[in-house]
Amino acid sequence: MPLVLAQDPDPLHGELSGVAHEAELTVWVDGAAAVRLTGALLWTHFGISGPLALNVSRHWLAPQIDGRAASLTVSFCPGEQFDEIDARWTAMALRRPNASVQSALATLVPASVAAALLRRLAIDGTTVLAHFTRDERRRLVHALAAWPLAVAGTRGYNYAEVTAGGIALDEIDPSTMESRVCPGLFLVGEILNVDGRIGGFNFQWAWASARVAALALAEPAHGVQKALPRRSPRQDRRSRFH
Repeated sequence: MPLVLAQDPDPLHGELSGVAHEAELTVWVDGAAAVRLTGALLWTHFGISGPLALNVSRHWLAPQIDGRAASLTVSFCPGEQFDEIDARWTAMALRRPNASVQSALATLVPASVAAALLRRLAIDGTTVLAHFTRDERRRLVHALAAWPLAVAGTRGYNYAEVTAGGIALDEIDPSTMESRVCPGLFLVGEILNVDGRIGGFNFQWAWASARVAALALAEPAHGVQKALPRRSPRQDRRSRFH
């Protein structure tokens, strides 16, 4: 599900609504990093969406259900730690000492994101890298590596792309998708306890499991062929046009 962020007087997501970029989201549970995912993040008027937010939502919600404290941060430099980002800025200052902080930042993130971050950090984007102080550089690097996102909740079931949970797989014969508890009942797709990340995996599971069930149902052993009513030639002709 998309995640709703707190509606502060000047929320970052409100300014960046409609902007998408690669990012890394980290779910912190009881003060420790529990899950890190990378992908495309979409800022919206209510918070964050896109494949990355949708994939991380379950990992943020699960601890909440268990009564544990969970928080979320975004890294604008996926896969890089604080020291790596800091080293990159130091290298840029040596290569391009007369470049402005804002133009340098815009090489890492979309220009709109660069402007929004600098404004909230009260950093003058026109400062050239040669005069960019160590303290300001480290504040910016911290923001790029772990910007806190105040998650207020999710958009709920009606906006969910995939649902977790369902009938336990040990209650199903995987070769036919027939229930071991209720013979003659075939179960496929999301009704079973199978779910994957965004990207077509859930569609594939729905189609594949349905095909297995259909092939099993077509077998004479299940009596489906015998149960079908005999069609007259006239009915066969009409079915071609309806």
